[in-house]
Amino acid sequence: MCFSGSVGVERWSREQVLSLAPDAASEKAGTKLGVPGPWTLTGATDSAVWGNCQGSGKRPYQTVVELAGPAYKCSCPSRKFPCKHALGLLLLWADATVPDASEPADFAAEWLAARDRRREDSADRAAIPRDPDRAARTAAQRSESVAGGVAELRLWLLDQVHSGLAGIDASVYERVDPLARRLVDAKAPGLAGRVRALSAAVVGPRWPERIVQELGLLWLLTRGHDRLDQLDGPVAAAVRRHVGYPVATADVLAGPSVTDDWTVLGTSESEADRITTRTTWLRAASSGRWASVLDFKAPGGPPLPLRPPIGTTVRAELAFYPDGLRAIPRGDLTPTAPAPSTAPSDWATALAERAARCADDPWHGKHPVLVAGRPATAPEPCLIDAQGTALPLTISAPAWWMLLAGSGGASVTVAGLLGPEALEPMSMIAGDEVLAL
Repeated sequence: MCFSGSVGVERWSREQVLSLAPDAASEKAGTKLGVPGPWTLTGATDSAVWGNCQGSGKRPYQTVVELAGPAYKCSCPSRKFPCKHALGLLLLWADATVPDASEPADFAAEWLAARDRRREDSADRAAIPRDPDRAARTAAQRSESVAGGVAELRLWLLDQVHSGLAGIDASVYERVDPLARRLVDAKAPGLAGRVRALSAAVVGPRWPERIVQELGLLWLLTRGHDRLDQLDGPVAAAVRRHVGYPVATADVLAGPSVTDDWTVLGTSESEADRITTRTTWLRAASSGRWASVLDFKAPGGPPLPLRPPIGTTVRAELAFYPDGLRAIPRGDLTPTAPAPSTAPSDWATALAERAARCADDPWHGKHPVLVAGRPATAPEPCLIDAQGTALPLTISAPAWWMLLAGSGGASVTVAGLLGPEALEPMSMIAGDEVLAL
């Protein structure tokens, strides 16, 4: 997927454009503006598209979209990103009704240049060396604080075992929230998140089994923290990550990176402590390596940066965190032509991949996989691979019907997150098209 006809690369489809809409109302309004009538002075280069949209006022709204990212600018008063004007402009561009141009219009060039300057300033700030003595003192203070939180959590876990599961019910969240808050104060946000997640484990008929598993993993995490200096590198890194030790962005960007054509195969959003986290899942065309790019939004802060929609292939250099999965883009995610992908796995291979990951990280939850199989109901939704192995799916009714319709009852490639009990599909590949589920 890419920009304009002059560069000979496929444009975004209308479906991909509309998938960027922040809500149904914006999608409807953007569709109405995706016609030439209200637009003047439109143009596109290999990196941006722009135009003026006449509204009810005297002056038209000036709209610019930077395609790598993407990012949006409009002179309208809307606080939604993208606004209806940006969606309408992208729909025009998707329909090949925006002419190519050698240079952006003045108003577009000014905004694009300002974004370039901000990127350069960010790179300069990241290059400023840190005071090693100050960093060491800060790290020591944090370690001491975290150790206190870990000790308190361990005592709480012992209390749960001594009192037995009979004392745990759906009100567990009310009892663990004060503990979780103290863990946040102790600078152990990862532990706090796992403690809060216990409330989700006391649901359904198998909750005693799940709660025992979660309590056991928490206990293992506290014991691992006590022995950090004795653990192998990957396991120690996993303990630090799940406890909540930060990793400086500058250190990640200075570390190893991978340049490849990456296809966006899934996105998800979650909220905890009023912080919205969006995860974008990408898979490398040449190696089949997975990467997750995380974006965060705090209350009152700027909106989440917009990422390419599911099905987009981007050329990007990704710098990886110590876990080898989470990554930070070095530069923009530049849309490019779809690239041939590595073959999907069967269930045995996918399960082996997750098992290998859990060997270094026992607290690893859902693992990204690409599997081929035939959707069936036996009696719950499942995916049956070529060897006849079936694994259950955690999938909504609309997504299930979409998977059935897209596969036509035959084998289909599914990208999803494989947990200990089921696969949660994110998208399916039907021919050359990637469809969100």
